[in-house]
Amino acid sequence: MRTLCIALGLLALPMAVLAADERYQALPLAGAAGGQGGGRAFILDTREGHVWIWSENEPVAGPDGSRRYGSGFIYQGRLRPGTRAGEWVEGTGAEDGKR
Repeated sequence: MRTLCIALGLLALPMAVLAADERYQALPLAGAAGGQGGGRAFILDTREGHVWIWSENEPVAGPDGSRRYGSGFIYQGRLRPGTRAGEWVEGTGAEDGKR
């Protein structure tokens, strides 16, 4: 029993450290409630500004070229901070080839 408690404590410690860091924040997106339309979430790296969309129902290509649906992450890019609330932050131009 003591070994089990120690093992559970060792597993819980890294989880507690990650939770305290709060580097990654996730918000459910439309369609996630009640399992209708597949689960989706917006994930933000609060330290570096990277953004992903996680979806339960993304088309995935198999090694043989076949298509199926499964869960996956779609990288959306990197955000940059503004200087005040409500400020419009222009894109870098990379998305339209002007960079």
